[in-house]
Amino acid sequence: MSNSDPTKEARRVGRLLKDEREAQGHNLAILAGKCGLSVVQITAIERGDSFPFTKVDSTLKQATSIYAKELGIDIPAAPCEDDDIYIPEFLRKRE
Repeated sequence: MSNSDPTKEARRVGRLLKDEREAQGHNLAILAGKCGLSVVQITAIERGDSFPFTKVDSTLKQATSIYAKELGIDIPAAPCEDDDIYIPEFLRKRE
């Protein structure tokens, strides 16, 4: 795992995307549709929250990339790797 905290990085990138969306005047629902994501997923990206993303649906990394591309901005580093996604204790599989 890298030295940077993936949760903090995801929040930083999410804030950057939200600020850019608002600066460009995009409607959240319309932008979500253009990205092929739900409004819940877009707002989760903006919060740095990986919960709405599953392996079957799409990963936070992929969705963030799609969102940034739609806004026309470059995100050089992924906010987190799949292995770094936080899963609350109560949701973890019990052995």
